[in-house]
Amino acid sequence: MRRVRLSQILLLPLAVGLAVGCNGKGGGDKRLNGGGATFVHPIMQKWSAEYEKLNGAQIDYSGLGSSDGIAKMTEKELDFGCSDAPMKKEQVDKAAGIGGEVIHVPLILGGVAVIYNLPNVPDLHLSGPVIAEIYLGKIKKWNEEPIAQLNPGVVLPDQTIIPVYRSEGSGTSFIFSEYLSKVHPEFAQKIGASTSPKWPQIGVGQPKSDGVTNHVKNNAGSIGYTEVSYAKKNEVAVAAIQNGKGKFTHPDADAVTAAAEWGLTQQQTKEPYSLHELTYSLTNADSDKAYPISGISYGLLYKKQPRKKGEAIVEFFKWATTEGQKFAVDLHYAPLPADLQKKVAERLAKVEYTD
Repeated sequence: MRRVRLSQILLLPLAVGLAVGCNGKGGGDKRLNGGGATFVHPIMQKWSAEYEKLNGAQIDYSGLGSSDGIAKMTEKELDFGCSDAPMKKEQVDKAAGIGGEVIHVPLILGGVAVIYNLPNVPDLHLSGPVIAEIYLGKIKKWNEEPIAQLNPGVVLPDQTIIPVYRSEGSGTSFIFSEYLSKVHPEFAQKIGASTSPKWPQIGVGQPKSDGVTNHVKNNAGSIGYTEVSYAKKNEVAVAAIQNGKGKFTHPDADAVTAAAEWGLTQQQTKEPYSLHELTYSLTNADSDKAYPISGISYGLLYKKQPRKKGEAIVEFFKWATTEGQKFAVDLHYAPLPADLQKKVAERLAKVEYTD
């Protein structure tokens, strides 16, 4: 996220912070204010730096969680929001009354890494049902039989498991809980797929991806979930997850791409995906090579935009979803497939401008 001078911060209302609304207050047409998903934050920082070199435009982005991105975009406190979870019907309806239709723009693909802290276990295998039972509080120790069966020959400690989860509304939580809901009926019933899952009174909630990652890193016995780049940056162990075909995969670019190749062919009949163009569920993909906890981070903007500001957002999104994809793999994401890039360009061409 681009730094601003202290004098600038003091001039802005506390409730707004770095975010300036689409109504044009503050900033110029060469400055865009976005915020939301922490999932996309690392690559958004890279995009911001590279895009400014190209045309002088400045992209200020605050990674405060997908729910925050949706809420502030809806209220026009941000020029654009980002979320890993498509907007729900009540969110769509609220936005319709404020600024009209919202467009979802796929920006990048990525995997949600399951991270853990077991100093003497460098390679851990887990499955969706086992992870679900950990977060339900049914599996309490690392050496219990369901985990041991997935890790033959590994000496697992007789240590209490500490589940760690996001304490605020999070698209990463949505992808994680959606996957677990698909593979474990009791999890679906008691906790469910949500940006704010109803976690039982176990474990520890932490703010943002950095908070989850740091807590797991500093507390032996912990397990959590985060975007891959946070795990890599903090050198936290990442588990291999058994996919629907029985294969153990890591959240690398090829495995996420395999999940996308499956997900993009599926008819999206369930909400929130069915409410929008170009939104897809990639979790629990039916593919040998797929990483099962994969997802898409979306850029959100109103379809009707003031011309200069709207054109600036569209041009940035066009660049990010084409040339900007070359930075994906080095930052532990997977690039958008070429056919999806084409569909994104067609969708962005439908943005309407008001003078």
